[in-house]
Amino acid sequence: MATQAIQAKYASLGGAKSPLGTPQSQLVQDGNSGFSHIKYTNGAIYWSASSGASAIYGDIYKKWISSSNMGYPITDEQSTKDNVCRFNNFSGGGAIYWTLANGAHLIYGGIYQKWMASGGEAVFSYPITDEASTPDNVCRFNNFNNGGAIYWTSAHGAFLVYGEIYKKWQSLGGEGGYLGYPMTDETSAGAHGGRYNDFNGGSIYWSPAHGAHDHAGPLPDHLDFDNNYVFPDGVAAGGNTHLRLSSSGDMQFSGHFHDSGAVDYDYAVAIVLTDADNQAYSSTQQGKISGTTGVLFGGSRDSDWNLTANNPAVASSWRAIVAQYSVTAQSKVNIDIKSLLDEVMSIIEKAGPIVGAVVALF
Repeated sequence: MATQAIQAKYASLGGAKSPLGTPQSQLVQDGNSGFSHIKYTNGAIYWSASSGASAIYGDIYKKWISSSNMGYPITDEQSTKDNVCRFNNFSGGGAIYWTLANGAHLIYGGIYQKWMASGGEAVFSYPITDEASTPDNVCRFNNFNNGGAIYWTSAHGAFLVYGEIYKKWQSLGGEGGYLGYPMTDETSAGAHGGRYNDFNGGSIYWSPAHGAHDHAGPLPDHLDFDNNYVFPDGVAAGGNTHLRLSSSGDMQFSGHFHDSGAVDYDYAVAIVLTDADNQAYSSTQQGKISGTTGVLFGGSRDSDWNLTANNPAVASSWRAIVAQYSVTAQSKVNIDIKSLLDEVMSIIEKAGPIVGAVVALF
């Protein structure tokens, strides 16, 4: 059966005029593997009861012969749909891909499984390196011609890293830099097209607005923003604010303003934070502080507040906030809160457009 199937395959490929060349052996049994083969000038045809007859030749055959962990061919050499690449699949759970530009490369095991689950060559393009070890032997990887890689560790499995995040990671030393190895696939985040990979030493967040930003270590569970306010000469008042944002969306906004002069003031304060996606978040407060005369009529020189709330927009955009934030804070007297917020937004928008509506935190 094996001999007949191999001879039929050979004839279907063109016999001696095929890329295989002429026969160089009789049927050979490959131990207890269940495979048999006949060798030809430039390759071989392998047969098993489960896979039938499969032809392998040329550079893919040479690459396979030089390897030891691929098993036996279970498909003919064939072209990818775009005709850029030639490949054979193997019984060991892998493949060898060949392109004119990059030659033949091995991909197998957990990396091969990840690649195929992610769409294979149709999505992630072709391997341009064999599976190889990193210098510390902790990780195995293949690089691909779309500008990315799949990294695998025994502890965490295989993860995709590509595009601008891959370029940023490589610029920081790749697996030899402080970020180390990928711990997640590239994954979407937030509502404005953000993408990220986590690494065992930190993370990289990419946004259409500002590109890729690296962060060392775990993401913080909260960020604190403190501001002091001094009014122009002639206004004997001032104050300070504290804003805390948390990864859970929990928030705290507190502040204190004091009038040390004779005149009463209505004050307003506006704080606007922008993140790596150019999303803006506002926190505002207004109140009254009394001078000497106002105190005589029951007013207070001090105005204090302490607000707490939860905003899901903060939680969903936490990676973008941590990746890059900018805070603009202003306080003025005798101005309504909307006018002050408009002033702050006009300052911010000179640097670039804000995406979507401003998120009011409180």
